[in-house]
Amino acid sequence: MIRDPRSDQFLIDHALRRHARLRPAHTALIDGQRRLTYAELDAAADGWAALLAARGVTRGDRVLLVLENGADVVAAFYGTLRADAVPSILNAGRQVKRLERIVVRAEPRVVVTNTRLAEAVRATVGEKAAVVIADDPATQQLVAGGATAPARRSIELDLATICWTTGSTGDPKGVMLTHQNMRNSATAIAAYLDHGENDVVLCVLPLSHTYGLFQLLVTHWTGGTLVLERGFTLPFPILKRMVELNVTGFAGVPTMYASILALKDVEKLDLSGLRYLTNAGYALPAPHLLRLRELFPRARLFAMYGQTECTRVCYLPPDQTMARPSSVGISMPNQEVWIEKEDGSRAGPGEVGELVVRGPNVMRGYWRDPEATARALRPGLFPGEMVLHTGDLFRTDEDGYLYFVARADDVIKTRGEKVAPREVEQAICGLADVVEAAVVGIPDPIHGVSVKAVVVRRSGSTVSADDIKRAVFAQLDEVAVPRVIEFVESLPKSDGGKVLKSELV
Repeated sequence: MIRDPRSDQFLIDHALRRHARLRPAHTALIDGQRRLTYAELDAAADGWAALLAARGVTRGDRVLLVLENGADVVAAFYGTLRADAVPSILNAGRQVKRLERIVVRAEPRVVVTNTRLAEAVRATVGEKAAVVIADDPATQQLVAGGATAPARRSIELDLATICWTTGSTGDPKGVMLTHQNMRNSATAIAAYLDHGENDVVLCVLPLSHTYGLFQLLVTHWTGGTLVLERGFTLPFPILKRMVELNVTGFAGVPTMYASILALKDVEKLDLSGLRYLTNAGYALPAPHLLRLRELFPRARLFAMYGQTECTRVCYLPPDQTMARPSSVGISMPNQEVWIEKEDGSRAGPGEVGELVVRGPNVMRGYWRDPEATARALRPGLFPGEMVLHTGDLFRTDEDGYLYFVARADDVIKTRGEKVAPREVEQAICGLADVVEAAVVGIPDPIHGVSVKAVVVRRSGSTVSADDIKRAVFAQLDEVAVPRVIEFVESLPKSDGGKVLKSELV
């Protein structure tokens, strides 16, 4: 059947093709000392598409990309889409350990990795899929050979990626996102960030997470330049890199910003080029917000909240940052959200309930998991539509601004009351010498569960357990005051910077 080539413009990877034609010499990607223009990255994507097609990859096939941040994973990601297949980026450090379970669930046609991980990946994959080594000279020659990508058949309702997350049982869950989902998310995020072709975005977040992946997609959607880093082990070299490349945008999580604020002599760096900062995960404490404004006076700070299941939900306009420091803002463009109480009614200002999301960014469902899909996606406002029940507890203020309270399964039930860990953490981090804190529930022989706080203090600080208890009691009920307080040098974190609370219990 003849296909109208204009269908390609509805696919998320078409932005790369569009800018390769409009601005072929503009830098699309910086990976260390390696730079790729839009024309070069577009050609590499075609090369990967041809290579995968030669391996038998066709429409709807899954391709796992077990690669660290860099030019190879970006080109292979776009190339997989050009082959009408479904890419999944897996973090080369952490997720390779659970690769076997993902292979069983995803049934990929091909797994792409690098020389360093080749032996471990081959041993894990066995005969279940072909393994391609991205940095092998033969592969590089094929990709750079100017091959023509196969003819497209995909439309926007086809899957564009499966993002593998860890469910409550520890088993990987595959979040299915279509081209339509991802295109709408990229468009909405670009709109509220006012993203443009002159933006230079530095990404330290792993592309295996949607927060990192959309640094790539939003930047290329608008024709900007993405600077990819392997991670955020040491903050000072990252800041120097920002100065060197005149970076205009940076995405981080609270633990990263805490590391930046702990540095000395940051003021000596010329970071005046920074146009915006984004934060996701949870709200930054007010003292951290004030300090960031001092360090980056020209940068607009966007607090945000999102889930893999819909990429992004809301953002706080920068002019509201100091007025509502603990808010995560308003619904992003082309989306509707509300808070629903246990009886199904809408929550009023100040009332806590589950956040529900309606929009074209909501996932298709969980890969081959109809039970989990049915729990998350339920009938919506109008006949035939499904909306996302996030499982997260929120409230609004009188003006309708959203406030994250807790994960529904993260709430600590102690002494007959419910305690939201995030509220306790915010109260603790309000102390000037506290860098970061994590609050969990631990077994208690009398109360069943008690509140425990794990706290990182600034070097040389004299903040005590009593100081922390007083700070919490000044803002919250007595039941929220931690019974156990532990001081540590650092909190255990995932590769995306998320605190691993399971290790603190």
